[in-house]
Amino acid sequence: MRSTLGAAVLSLLAAAATAGAATGTSGAQWLSIGAGARAAALGGAYVSLADDAAALSWNPAGLAHGDGHRLTLSHVSWLSGATYQHGAYAGRLGSSGGFGLSLEQGGLRWDNTGDGDFEAGDFCGALGYARQLREAIAVGAALKLVSSRLGDDDASSYALDAGVLYEPFENVSVGAAVRNLGPGMDFGGGADPLPATVAAGASCAWRDVVVALDVEKQNDLGPAARAGVEYRPLRGVALRGGAVLGPESALSALSAGVGLSWNERWALDYAFRPSELTDTHHFSLSAALGGAAGAAPVPASGAAAVPAASAPQTHIVVVSALAREAIAEAIDRMTLPPRSDVYVALVDKHDASWLVQSLINEKLTSMGHVVKSGAISGDETGGAYQVSFRVVSCQVSLPRTWREWMVGPKRAERRTDVDIYFQLSDASGNVMWAGNARRERREVVPGALVGQLATPGQAFASPELKEGGWDKVLEPVIVAGIVGGLIYLFYTSKASS
Repeated sequence: MRSTLGAAVLSLLAAAATAGAATGTSGAQWLSIGAGARAAALGGAYVSLADDAAALSWNPAGLAHGDGHRLTLSHVSWLSGATYQHGAYAGRLGSSGGFGLSLEQGGLRWDNTGDGDFEAGDFCGALGYARQLREAIAVGAALKLVSSRLGDDDASSYALDAGVLYEPFENVSVGAAVRNLGPGMDFGGGADPLPATVAAGASCAWRDVVVALDVEKQNDLGPAARAGVEYRPLRGVALRGGAVLGPESALSALSAGVGLSWNERWALDYAFRPSELTDTHHFSLSAALGGAAGAAPVPASGAAAVPAASAPQTHIVVVSALAREAIAEAIDRMTLPPRSDVYVALVDKHDASWLVQSLINEKLTSMGHVVKSGAISGDETGGAYQVSFRVVSCQVSLPRTWREWMVGPKRAERRTDVDIYFQLSDASGNVMWAGNARRERREVVPGALVGQLATPGQAFASPELKEGGWDKVLEPVIVAGIVGGLIYLFYTSKASS
């Protein structure tokens, strides 16, 4: 089923690109530069690797991967003195979706006639959404608003991108995307088509190495192949190289770059590609406010994933572990004779009584005792004992939540309390020992995973997360502000041109 669905989506994307691409010289060629120094260093072989904020430029389906909030700021020194600045944001939207916003602006100035400077400028704003359809398949789309200015002339248009990511095996990712489908740019002398492109590729991670290969076709160019390799010799260091095989270009077929990351939050990437005209340089600074910045040696898989080594235990697992410790301490203090008949009785009912009793029975049985439920019978001799217990406290609570940054990932304090009262009596009813066994644990867990840590039907292991007043309105206000800023910048860019 996975392979059939993946093939169907890939075929649909290829058909859409062919239908939307016209043969001829395209305008707005700057849309093909792509965002992010990591992608540039890999030769643009990024359609199956896109899982960061730059995914809007390569494959919007990548917005469904990753967790928390991801920011990327890029600067490109391009051919003939042109420069481009790109900013992108990606975040989670529900348990299986993600969205992204990006702004790109650039241009150049030169003296073309000797009568003064000639200026050209470009602007692109994009809004995208992606969703994890199944565990191995994600799809996404993005809408772009594009404008360009050439001297006193200007033109604007819009474009649609769409993509899919499919992970048939562990550490293997396959992706496809169509980019820049839309009406052409008309400066008054007829519309120049956008550089509509269809791309497909695959990547594989093995230990500290990632290998990626893409094939793509732009409407006015011949097919091209892109290949990239990333090697991480040290923690926080990535060495990259790429190659592009295709139509003749002033740019070299080879590219290279390096990436540095620290605190699993910040990453600085650089890419270099020689040219017959002017060498190109890409710089990117990335921040991951939740999740990890920079390249991971293994392609991302699934939505809102966290590394297995750091994944928090469910609430009931934590409660059980603390209760087991408390019970072991109490039974050790009772000093029961070996292989005794022990009756276990509940004094007062509690939501977690069944759990505590099962753990008491487990402990006594492991010590070789014969465990029976209920009160001790009247005909028992001196070889039988009664263990009575009352659950004073056995629950998980979430007393507070906060954010490390204003728009950073939500954190929650998890507090687990276990307090059990025990009483040991002999067959005659004489109390031999009584006391409480207590345990407490406090830890921090990701707020986005709190719902997944609960156990339905068990109130003591399903605490409610009390949202702060600001948390309820902060994210919508920020998102609305970014969207409003995107629209404002687009129209002011058109007005200034």
